[in-house]
This record gives sequence, C-alpha cells and structure tokens, in this order.
Amino acid sequence: MKEQIPDPKHTSALTQELQNCRADLKLAQSELEKLRTGFDKRGMEIISLKKSNQEREAELKYETDRLKDQSRRDKEELAKAQEKVKQLPAQSVLQEAQEELLQARREAERHQESLGCAEQELQEQRGRLASAQAELQALRDSEQEQQESVTRLREKTARLEASLQSSASQSLEAEQVLEEQNRSLRLQLEESRRSSARLGQEQEEQGRRLEESEQEREALRRSLNEMEEQKRQLDRALDKTNKEMEQLSSESRKAAQALQAQLEELRERSKRDQQEAQRQGKERLEELERAQASLRTLQEEVSRLKKDLLACSEDRDNAQLDKELLTNRLKHLEGELESQRGSHSDRSREVRGLEDKVKHLEMELDEERNSVELLTDRMTRGRDQIDQLRSELMQEKSSKQDLELDKIAFERQMKELKSRLADMEGQSRSSAGVSQLESKVQELEERLHSEEREKNGMLAAQRRAERKLKELNITMDEERQQHTDQRDQLSLRVKALKRQVDEGEGEVERVEGLRRKALRDMEEQLEQKEALQARVTALEAELKRKIQQSRRAALDSSALSSEEEDDEEGFYDVSSITSILTESNLQTSSC
Repeated sequence: MKEQIPDPKHTSALTQELQNCRADLKLAQSELEKLRTGFDKRGMEIISLKKSNQEREAELKYETDRLKDQSRRDKEELAKAQEKVKQLPAQSVLQEAQEELLQARREAERHQESLGCAEQELQEQRGRLASAQAELQALRDSEQEQQESVTRLREKTARLEASLQSSASQSLEAEQVLEEQNRSLRLQLEESRRSSARLGQEQEEQGRRLEESEQEREALRRSLNEMEEQKRQLDRALDKTNKEMEQLSSESRKAAQALQAQLEELRERSKRDQQEAQRQGKERLEELERAQASLRTLQEEVSRLKKDLLACSEDRDNAQLDKELLTNRLKHLEGELESQRGSHSDRSREVRGLEDKVKHLEMELDEERNSVELLTDRMTRGRDQIDQLRSELMQEKSSKQDLELDKIAFERQMKELKSRLADMEGQSRSSAGVSQLESKVQELEERLHSEEREKNGMLAAQRRAERKLKELNITMDEERQQHTDQRDQLSLRVKALKRQVDEGEGEVERVEGLRRKALRDMEEQLEQKEALQARVTALEAELKRKIQQSRRAALDSSALSSEEEDDEEGFYDVSSITSILTESNLQTSSC
C-alpha cells in the first residue's frame, strides 16, 4: 500500500515541469510561425527585387538606345542647319544663326549641369548601394533600402529622359524657327540682289563668323559625346548594382536553407508536443461542450422571459396610448361642438368678405387685361424692331461679301503686280516703270487697307446690331415669362376664390335652409298659440254662461243653499281655468 501511494512533492514537480513544457511549446510554436512568415516575406521580396532589376535593365537599355537615336538626329539636324546657313549670304541670317548658336550653347551648358547633377546623384546612389550591401545581412531592412535606391534610380532615369526629351523638343523648335527664317530670307534675298555690290566685304566677315559657329557646333558635338560617355557610365553602374543584387539573393538563399533545416527540427519537436497537447485539449473540449450546453439552456430561458416582459410592456403602452387617444378625441369633439356653435355668425361675415374679394379680384382682372394688352403692343413693336435689325444684318452681310470679293480681286492684282515686278527686276528694265508699278502697288495696298477698315467697321456695326438683337430677345423673353407667371398666379387666385365662393354659397344655402326651418317652426308655434287663445276665449264664454245660469237658479232657491252652490261652482270654475292655462303654457314651452 505504501508503494502504491504517490509522493505529493513528486506530483507537484511533475505538474510544474508539464506547465513549463507547455509554455516552452507555445513559445516555440509562436517563434516557428514568426520564422515562417519572415521566410515567406523574404522570399517574396527577393523575387520582387529580381523582377524589378530585370525591368530596370530593360528600361535603361531602351532609354540608352533612344538617347543615341536622338543625339544622332540632333547631329543630322545641326548639319542641315549649317548647310542652310552657308547657302544664305545675308547678314541678318548670319546674326540670327549666331543667336541660335548662342542659345544652343546655353542649352548645352544646361545639359552639362544636369549631367553633373546626375553624376552626383549616381555617386550618392553608389554610396547608398554600398550601405545597402552592408545592411542586407539583416534581410528585411536591407531589402527595403534597396527598394528605395531602385525607386530613386528610376526617378533619376525619368529626369534624364525628361531632359533629353526637352532637348529634342528644343531642337525641333529650332528647326521650325530655321525654316521660318529661311522663308523670310528668301523674300529678303530678292531685295538683297539690288545691293549685292555692297555686301562683298560683309560676306567675308560672315564667313569668319560661320567658321566660329562651326567651331561652336564642334564643341556641342563634343558635349554630346561626353553625354553619351556619361550614359555608358550609368549603364556600368547599373550592371554593378545588378551583380550586387545577385550576390545578395544568393546569400539570402543560403540563409533560407539554414532556416529551413532549423524549421524541420522544430517541426519534429513540435509534432510530439502537439500530440500530447491535443490529447489534453480533447478532454478540455468535452468539458467546455458540456458547460456550453448548460449555458445555452439558461440563455434560452432568459431570452424567453425577456420576450414575455417586452410583450407585457408593449400591451401596457398600447393601453395607455389608447386611453390618451380617446381623451384627446373627446376634447377635440367638444372643441368642434363649441366652434360649430359660434361658426353660424362667422359664416355670414365670411360670405360678405368673399363677395368683397370677388369684386376686388374682378377689378384686378380688368387691370391685368389692360397690362396684357400693353405687353402685346410692346411685343409687336419688339418684333418689328427685330425684323428691321434682321434686314439690316442681311444688308451688312451682303456688303461684307462684296468687300471680301473686292479684297480677293485686289489681292489677285497685287500678286500679278508683284510677279510683274519680279519679271521686270529679272529683265533689268528701266527704273521709271518700276517706280510706277511700285506706286501703283502702294495705291492698291492703301485701297486694300481702307477697304479692310471699312470691313472692320461693318463687322463692328454688325456685332453691335447682333448684340442689340440678343438684348431685345432677352427682354422679350423675360417680359413673356413675367406675363405667363402673372397670368398663372391670377388664374390660381381666381380658382381659389371661386372655390371659396362656392363653399360660401353652399354655407349660405345651408344657413338659409336652417332659417327657413326655424321660420316654419315659429309659424307652427304661432298657430298653436292662436288655437289655444281661441280655446281659452271659448272656455271663458262658457264660464260666464254657467255663472249666469247659476245666478238665476240662486234667485229661485234659498239664500244658504244658493250661497253654498255658488261657492262650489265658483271653486270648480276657477280650478278648471287654472288647469287650462297650465296646459297652454306647457304646450308653448314644448314648442
């Protein structure tokens, strides 16, 4: 028996060890989950870094090819511009070419400054990449910094692209400007033929300036070559970063493999611990299920009781509301009775007031009719003005077309005269004919300018007329809208007053019926009163007759008996008279 009884100290130690083992198991499970999540995140980050590096390499290759093509096109455009400038001997053209060259120099300096900034940024990126290599040993932080450096590289490449695009757009604008200048120079060359003898010395100076411009262009070419060299350096730096990223990815793979081995060991240990924990967990789950079943029964009982309480409270509230509604209804009915008693006298006053309102509204309707007639007159006058303005506009448009036709004819004559002048200059005719033609051209130009001024005046008058027409249309629309609004308001007021008049007439008819009924009742009462008065007079006559008969009989009988009979008959007659009078009073009071 002693051997079978367990030691309590030993059992407490075992339970303590079991609790410690469970706590260690929970910690190991949480660490295992953290390691798994970290490993998965690092793997996804490495894959995303590889993809981003590949995309960056492709983008940089595409951008370098595009920049090379742009630089080649810029060189070709500069060569074309040089040839055009060499062909044009005018001094103004050379000055404009020098200004364009100065602008090109400034643009090249700006490009050099932007490239210097880009080199500085590249050096900063190299330092950041070196720091990223040192920090990549701590996996997540290093990878985040690499992503930031990659985004900065993208922004820098985008800035370089923007600068190159701006240079390309500026070169295109320069081409357009050169083409426009070529057109103007061709026109100036026709005039410069007359003064070709004076421009010999200036041409030599222009040749020297052209040589200087060619030297400046060669400097620009050298700057473009330097830009291409800087692009190559950027490509090499990107290759270095890609290699470093590959090294980092290989190191991260090795670390992941080591973590995988540790995870497998932890899994084996955790499986054994989990089996023991599952067995104990099942027992606890059974106890929990039993407790939950008892809780459910209690909760159902409580919910049922709550529903009963809510139903009782609702019934009580409904009864209270019904009581309040009934009391309110009684009060309302009492108030309606009192208001109906006092409404008979008010209705007559309302009817008189409605009649006055109807008269006033009839007067207002007459006034509105007069205002409508005035508005129609104004509208007709406005339509007449609009028709007049439209006819004026049509006349101005026809005159405008005539002026345009005259302008086209004058322009045709100008072109013919200019062609004739050019032919005469080519054929070297006399200066007198040329001066006559020039004077004729000037006269035609003056006529053309005067006609243009007239045309502008006509257009201004047309615009004023159109503006006036629009203003008239707007005022007409506003007046029409006001008229329709007033008419609608008056129609609504008339309808409301008609409704009130109909209601008042119905009320008057009802009051008149009540009055007629009261008159009939009064007539019936008067008839009953007259009948009662006739009956009273008849009774009085009968009483008098009976009194006279009794007196005659009293003369024949004895004194005592006659006195007693007289007293009895007098008493009877007086009581009958009082009864008749009370009956008549009761009948009149009932009526």
